[in-house]
Amino acid sequence: MVKPCFVQLEKALRTSLTSMLNQLDILPSIDQTLFPRYTYFRRIKKMPMDAPAVALISKELNHYLPVRIDQIYQPFSDEILFCGYGSGSDFKLLISLNASFGRFHLISELSKENLPVPGSFCHLLRKYFSSSKLIAIEAVPFERISKFTFEVYNETSGITKRYLLVELTAKSSNLVVCDDNLIIIDAWRRVAPRKPEEREISAGIKYELPTTGGRWRPVTVTEEQFKALFDQLPPEVTLERFFLKHWYGLSALSINEITRSAGFTPTTVCKNILEQDYSKMFNALNAWSQAVAQSDFNPTCLMDESGKATDCSALPIHFPPAQSRIQPIAELQQAIAAIYHERHVASRFKEAKLNLIKKINIHSEKIHTKLVKQEAEANTADRGDSLRIAGELLTTYGFQIPKGSSKTSLVNHYDPEAKEIEIILNPALSPHANAQVYFKKYQKAKKGQIAIALQIAKTKEVFDYLESIEVMAQNAVNMSDLQLVSEELDQNDTAKKFKTPAVKKFAKKEKPVEPRQFKTPAGHTILVGRNNIQNDRLTFKIADPGDWWFHTQKIPGSHVILRPQPGIPVDDESLNYACQLATYFSKGRQSTKVPVDYTQRKNVKKPPAAKPGFVIYDFFKTAIITPDLDLLISLGIPKPG
Repeated sequence: MVKPCFVQLEKALRTSLTSMLNQLDILPSIDQTLFPRYTYFRRIKKMPMDAPAVALISKELNHYLPVRIDQIYQPFSDEILFCGYGSGSDFKLLISLNASFGRFHLISELSKENLPVPGSFCHLLRKYFSSSKLIAIEAVPFERISKFTFEVYNETSGITKRYLLVELTAKSSNLVVCDDNLIIIDAWRRVAPRKPEEREISAGIKYELPTTGGRWRPVTVTEEQFKALFDQLPPEVTLERFFLKHWYGLSALSINEITRSAGFTPTTVCKNILEQDYSKMFNALNAWSQAVAQSDFNPTCLMDESGKATDCSALPIHFPPAQSRIQPIAELQQAIAAIYHERHVASRFKEAKLNLIKKINIHSEKIHTKLVKQEAEANTADRGDSLRIAGELLTTYGFQIPKGSSKTSLVNHYDPEAKEIEIILNPALSPHANAQVYFKKYQKAKKGQIAIALQIAKTKEVFDYLESIEVMAQNAVNMSDLQLVSEELDQNDTAKKFKTPAVKKFAKKEKPVEPRQFKTPAGHTILVGRNNIQNDRLTFKIADPGDWWFHTQKIPGSHVILRPQPGIPVDDESLNYACQLATYFSKGRQSTKVPVDYTQRKNVKKPPAAKPGFVIYDFFKTAIITPDLDLLISLGIPKPG
C-alpha cells in the first residue's frame, strides 16, 4: 500500500528537479534512466490546440453564427458550456481550461452530469451572457487566444458589446470577461503580477495580451536574428528544446514538420547543424509562419493502424510518425472533439481514481496508527500475571512480613529458578489487604486485556477491509467501477465520515452495474465482483449452490464465480481461467505463485455482522497460480499500454 507521505515526498522532489532542469536548459542531455518519467512526459506531450488550430477553429465556428445563448452550464470544475440556437440548429460550445486538454469546440450531446453547485464564475457568465447573441469569434494571430464577441441588451444604452477572451495557455489558461472597451469585468483566474513584466488581470483595468516570456513569435523574427539566437545556444540543446523554449505558439507536431522539412529531426542536437544549414531551418520556420499568417489551412488528422485519430493539425502533415497515416478532414474542431473526448474521459478517470486511492490510503494510515497504539497498550496490559503472582505470594507468605512495611522481597515459587521478586506495599494496609489490592488490579488488567484484544481484532478487521477497498479501486477500469467503490465507502460505517463526492459527480447515474463477465473456451461463464458489496451479491444472490467460488488465499481481491454450462462438465482449463481472473483482480496481480482457494458456492458462508465481502469457507482446494498475461488477454482483459 502506498503511503501518502512517500507520494508527497516524491512529488516535491520531482517538482524541485523539474524546476532546476528547466533553469539549466539541459533537459535533452539527461540520462533517461536517472529521470525516466519526466523525460518521457516531455517527449510525448501533444498540444493539438496550438496557435494555428485556435485560428482555424475560430474561423470554422464563425460559420455557425450568429447564435442566441440560452443556457450556460459548468459540467466540470474547468469547463464551461454555452448552449443556444442559431442557423437552424442547436449550438453547444464547450470551452475547457484543463491544463493538459485546453480547447474549445462544438459537441453533439449535453453531459448528463454537471457540478451540483456551479462555481461563482459560471454565475457571472450567466449574468453577463444569458440571452446574449454570439456574433463573432476571432483568433489573435500567433496566440492560443480567441476573442468571442457578444451582443447584449443594456437597459441604459440599448444593444452593446461584451467580449469573452479565451486563453488556452496550459496551466495559466483563463477566461476574461470584458466590456465594449475591453475593460476587464472579471476573470476565471485573477492575476496579481509578481514581476514588472507580468500583466495584471483584475476588474477595472484594460485587457492586454500575455507577454511571450522572452520567446519570439515566428512571424516577427528576421533571418539575422534567427542565426544570432542559434549561435548563442548551449551545445547540448536539441531543435525540439530550442523551439519550445524560444518560440511562441508551436506544438510538438508543428516542430516535427518544421525540422523535418529542413532535413533534420526534433532530436537533432543544435551543435551538429552547420552554419550554412541555418538558412534551411529559418526558411522552414518562415514557410510555416507564412502559412499561418495567410490562413492557408488544410486540416489533417493522424490515424493509427486501427483507424483511430491520434493527433491533428490545422496545417498539412507531410512527415507522419511511424505506423500512422494521414487523413484530410472537413473541420478541425470535429477532430479535436473526437480526439479529446477519449483523452478527457481517461484523464478524468485517472484523476478520480488517484484521488479515491489517496483518500483510502489516508484513512488506512489513521487506522494503522490506531492499531499500533492499541498493540502497545496490549503489551502494557500483559503484566496482569505478575499482579496475580504478587497477590498469591502475599497471601502465602504474609505472616512473614512486618506490619507497616512499604515493600518486601519474596521467593517466587512459580519461577523454576526460585528467584526473589520485590513487591511494593501500602504501609497503611495489612499484608492480606495488600494482596487483595493486587488481586483487584489483576482482575482489572485481565478485563483490560480482553477489551483491548477485542479492539485490536476490530481495528484489524477495519484495516483489512480498507485494504480490500483499495484493491477494488486499483482494479477499477471506468467511472462506474469507481462509483461502486465510492458508494460502498459512503454506505459503510467504517467510513461514514469519509465521503467521496468527487467520484460521484463524474459518473453517470444509470442502471446498476453488473459483475464483470467472461467466457471460457468450453462455454462456461465466469463472473467477477467489482466491489465488496457486489461480491456479496454475486456470491449469495446470483451464484447457485453448485457453482464454483474462487478467491485468493489471505489476499484482498474480488469474488469469482464459475457458472458451468448445463450439460458440460467443468474442465481443468476452465478452472485455471477462473483462478487466473481471481489472481488478476486481487492485490496479488503483480506477484508470482499466488495461492487461490476454490470450492463450491454451497461451502461459502457469511458470518453475522461481517464486513461486506468477508466470508468463511471449507472443503476447499488450493491452486498456485502465476498470472498469464496472454491467457488473460484472450479472455478480454485489456492489453497493458
